[in-house]
This record gives sequence, C-alpha cells and structure tokens, in this order.
Amino acid sequence: MAVKEFTDSRGVDWRAWDVKPSHMHPVTRGEDYMANLQDGWLVFESGREKRRLEAPYPRNWSTLPIPALEEMCRRAMPVRRVPQKSPSGQRRAVSAVEIEQVAIAQEGGRRTFRSPAGREWTVRLHECMDRGGEPEMVLRFTADDIVVELAKWPEKWRDATIEQFALMLLDANPPRRLPRGKGPQRRGDDRVDMSSPPRIVETADRAD
Repeated sequence: MAVKEFTDSRGVDWRAWDVKPSHMHPVTRGEDYMANLQDGWLVFESGREKRRLEAPYPRNWSTLPIPALEEMCRRAMPVRRVPQKSPSGQRRAVSAVEIEQVAIAQEGGRRTFRSPAGREWTVRLHECMDRGGEPEMVLRFTADDIVVELAKWPEKWRDATIEQFALMLLDANPPRRLPRGKGPQRRGDDRVDMSSPPRIVETADRAD
C-alpha cells in the first residue's frame, strides 16, 4: 500500500492512500452492499472532505505529478458525512470506513516523536509545488495545527534519534509557497520554540 501527501494548486493539503481487496475480509467483500467498492478504491482526504475513487485507477498513482492527482481527486466521489438512510447504505458506510482504517494503519514512511516542549510530532514526506510551479518534495513536521518543513534532510531520516529530529526542527520553517494573498498561508509565529537544548522525553514511535 502507498500513502501520498501533497498540496494541490489551491493550497489544500491532501492525504491519499489506496484500499485493496486484501484489506477486506472475504465475507465483507462479497456482500452486495459493497457493490462497486469490492475491487478497492483510492482515498483522498483533506481537513474538510473525503473522496473515493473506485478501482480501476492507475497502478502508479503515487508517483504521478500533482496535476494528475488533482484530476483524479476531482473525479472521485465525495463521501457523505450524513448517515445513510437505507440499512445497506449504513452497512456500506461503516464497512468502508473500517477498511480504510485498516489500510492506513499499515502505512509506512512516517515517524512520531515528542519534542522537549512536550508536543507530539509526526514526520513524513510531502509533495507540493514551489513558487515557480515546479514540484518540490519536503520533509514535513506536524503537531496539531502547526506545520513546518525542511527542504533538505538526511537520507536516513526515518532512523533519526529524538535529538536529531529536535535539531531538524530548528531549521524547519512554515510553508510559504503561494504569493501572499493568493491562498492559505501559515503564520510566521507558528514555528515552535526549540531554543532549549534538545533532550530525550520518550522513545520515538515508528509507524511501519
């Protein structure tokens, strides 16, 4: 399974991941209410909405450029946040969410750690467009509503210690790729104060 995080042309952050038949219990997959989800789907989730693109979709979707991901996201069906009226619709909605949770739980490529300030951070790769419209990969640190990024990072960042992650945070900055006034902007004061010498607070967790 692949997980892809990216920022679209409007400045909206998305997480995309694929759900395969192997993530489903055979009995659930065979139920009539799963209908056209039986062969899997691609999930697009932002802070405001979730969309599902039913299989078949490109096998190399995670390596496609951002404009292609945006196009697939537009074609994906929005997930209704109101309860389904029919019993079969309710069962389908519950099953799909449970299967998505199983799939994302198997995600690799991220680390979590707790900083000296007591914040729990998640670290993962994130793709975006720079101010010139060129694709850019950054190492993104998130904690609650705080987002900071590194343009350059160690190749073996997944094996970094808590002290090393704390030092990376000193060099990280809020994302500012869009010209001011043309999209969402992070406040400059979102940057966490890491002026104190880093120290180990707890053992880092790895989500593999």
